[in-house]
Amino acid sequence: MLSGASLMAIAQSGNEYSPSETFKPNSWLASSATRTATGRPGAAYWQNRADYKVTVSFDTLTRIIAGKVSIQYFNNSPETLPYLWLKLPQNRFRKDSKTAALTPVNGTRFGVQENTDGFSISKVWTGDPKKNSDSSLYMITDEYMKINLAAPLKPGTSVSLGMDFSFLLPRNGSDYMGVLNTKNGAVYQVSQWFPKISVYDDILGWNIFTNGYYIEPGKLDYSITAPANLIVQGTGELMNPAETLTAKEQQQLLRAMKSDSVITIRSAGSIQQPRDEGKKTRTWRFHADNVGDAMWAASAAFIWDAVKVDLGGNRTATAMTLYPVESSAAAWSNATAHAKKILEYYSRQWIPYPYKTMAVIGGGVTGLASCGVSFIQYTSTFGSNGLWSKLNHELGHSWFNIMITGSARQNWMCEGLNSFINDLSGKHFNEPAAFTIKDATSWVARTKEFQPLTEPYELILYDNFALHAYVKPALALHLLRTQVLGSEKFDAAFRDYMRTWAFKHPSGENFFRFMEDHCGEDLSWFWNGWFRNNWRLDQSIEKVEYLNNSPDNGAYITIKNRDKMAMPVEVEVQEENGKTARMRLPAEVWSKHREWTFLYASTSPIVRIKLDPDRNLPDYTRSNNVWEGSGK
Repeated sequence: MLSGASLMAIAQSGNEYSPSETFKPNSWLASSATRTATGRPGAAYWQNRADYKVTVSFDTLTRIIAGKVSIQYFNNSPETLPYLWLKLPQNRFRKDSKTAALTPVNGTRFGVQENTDGFSISKVWTGDPKKNSDSSLYMITDEYMKINLAAPLKPGTSVSLGMDFSFLLPRNGSDYMGVLNTKNGAVYQVSQWFPKISVYDDILGWNIFTNGYYIEPGKLDYSITAPANLIVQGTGELMNPAETLTAKEQQQLLRAMKSDSVITIRSAGSIQQPRDEGKKTRTWRFHADNVGDAMWAASAAFIWDAVKVDLGGNRTATAMTLYPVESSAAAWSNATAHAKKILEYYSRQWIPYPYKTMAVIGGGVTGLASCGVSFIQYTSTFGSNGLWSKLNHELGHSWFNIMITGSARQNWMCEGLNSFINDLSGKHFNEPAAFTIKDATSWVARTKEFQPLTEPYELILYDNFALHAYVKPALALHLLRTQVLGSEKFDAAFRDYMRTWAFKHPSGENFFRFMEDHCGEDLSWFWNGWFRNNWRLDQSIEKVEYLNNSPDNGAYITIKNRDKMAMPVEVEVQEENGKTARMRLPAEVWSKHREWTFLYASTSPIVRIKLDPDRNLPDYTRSNNVWEGSGK
């Protein structure tokens, strides 16, 4: 039987640094015609496409949304497809759904808190919409539908399909949708409201049982018929303003589209004025390109502000905020101007915002983004982790994970990359962030048990979610930019990555390989430590020896890497004569040995040495980062 000391030694050796493990080259997938060794799409890269036409009516008395979706699906793959998989996201609210079964008894933000019957499907068709529905055509499995095609879909061809559907809008929609009652009427926020094609790609084939926004971009035309007194706004450009807006609202919207100052389209004083003009309903029509989903909201209680957004290259967009009067006390009157600044910053810093509109809608949902629209909690203020940081984050999703559409099963590709650009934006505007890099560094340093960032979304423990999805990946990219590559090299590569993969489906490996190839660096040690494993960092100062026992001749300083993660080294040396100097060593000093000795050209006795003097790194044992000299 092993003694306690022996067990302790084994435990310690399990965490000991091993250069061959940390610097082990990554085993990448072989380069192919679709995805190259450089992390770029290959000459034969393909991606399927879905164009949608959706027509629904919304009855506010029953909260029933009913209509039909027509899809033109293009098979650009080299494979023949005998069947198609569609998402039925409203089925999450069924009592017998997996999401409902996996919701803890004390609830979670995206858990099921209210049950409905999900989607009611009354007709499904392929090819000819006039044909009667055939129940043998499809099979529903939880939140997905499998449609068996009468004739397999060959490469380079397309198929028409669609269905009639309806569902009950839940009041408490798992923080994705719902109903907020205000003194001037309810705010209805709607997402995940029509059946959508799942992604078929060259990595997994059909991506079923995925979460988040992983969609085939295409054209979307949709219309919503709602009570005439409601304002409806969401994804895309309003195509029939003359039929839906008053003459004054049309005039103000046109002004806003050309104005650098915020224009009020509908004021608080206008809310009490009737908009129905004797009509029972109005139909709102929207269009957007390069989208695969949409969100929208409807209310008679909306204040509506808008402003022009300059995207560069003579391109503009229109930023809008719609919110109830209760939001005015929370400084929402400033939200439109902030949205303009944020969209313009991201467009300059990275690549331009891709849509013609951005609608920010205040309601009961905490924070959610889709193509050209964001839901934000209506009482959010401009304090820490308040309205500004939520605007910054939800608008940032227009880049990650909507324009650069990686699978959201990899949290870091969606929330992490977005949180990283959010941090840079916050620093640029000197505005509060959801979390600071300093806080992130401290959090990562003190966290022992954790899951690797490459762990799929569905396996992440609830307690790990914030650190896993947002904090650690943002910190990793921050350190890659500031401590490893430098901002100039990193930004050029990151910008080119975004430009290269816009409206495509990069994998995590594509990102890793792209950054290495563009920057001319082997970053295996970085991906191994930060993404593929849950390794920790512990650098230490081991000893200091003067050459020939004389400080005037210089000093040998020995440092050690005590745990599995490797990072560059920054050393600050203070001498007795008042001189202070810093030295930076690349992470590769750890590539052969766990200890490294370097020469410091001292001219007087050393009184103090610090590792990581600015506390940039998540080193969990700070006590061994400092060496105190005697001054002799």
